[in-house]
Amino acid sequence: MKVIGIETSGSIGSVCVCDSDTFIAQKTFGKASDHGKGIVSSLKSLFDEITWKLNDIDLIAVSIGPGSYTGLRVGVTCAKTLAYSLKKPVIAVPTLDVLAENVENNVNTLCPVMDAKRKSVYACIYVRADNEKKRTTDFLFISPKDLLEILPDNTFLFGDGAIPYREIFLQKNLTLSPDVLGIVSALNVAKLGLKRYEEGERCETETLEPLYLRKSEAEEKLEKRK
Repeated sequence: MKVIGIETSGSIGSVCVCDSDTFIAQKTFGKASDHGKGIVSSLKSLFDEITWKLNDIDLIAVSIGPGSYTGLRVGVTCAKTLAYSLKKPVIAVPTLDVLAENVENNVNTLCPVMDAKRKSVYACIYVRADNEKKRTTDFLFISPKDLLEILPDNTFLFGDGAIPYREIFLQKNLTLSPDVLGIVSALNVAKLGLKRYEEGERCETETLEPLYLRKSEAEEKLEKRK
């Protein structure tokens, strides 16, 4: 099964194509505000390079967030447009699940932490079970101090939201990883999307929406004015 993976949740976006579990090619593009331009040109360049046609694709997998409001809208809109035009299924993949795939299976408890700005983070705690990473919490929009209170000892903490609050997290017996593991990969989006589709998960294209855990800064400012 040929799969497109689309990732636009952060400052660096990417698109990837796989043939079942075989990686074929990937393109990256920068700046969330420019993802609308980057994703189109990257897809064109990608398919020109591998000499596939868009209609060869069997499944579209997209990272739905949490993350950049603008970036997520671009990615989800692109995925829905492809699904409608190609008449292909689309599958939603939460971004924190994608990040969790960056960690090897020998880690028992892990927590990807994304910087949500304004002294807050997005996070989710996972435990390893049968070589899979299972969520033990909901997807969280939380302060670093509140997250610290619920993190089990020896949790492996990583992501671009872990380093800015290092002093807080080191108050407990945790392992903090270098930020390189905080990069969200379109390859993992494609792999997780295919796995979920093969396990029977389905997504209605019409109702596909980004996963927002907080209101936008503009909405929050408007509420304060009111």
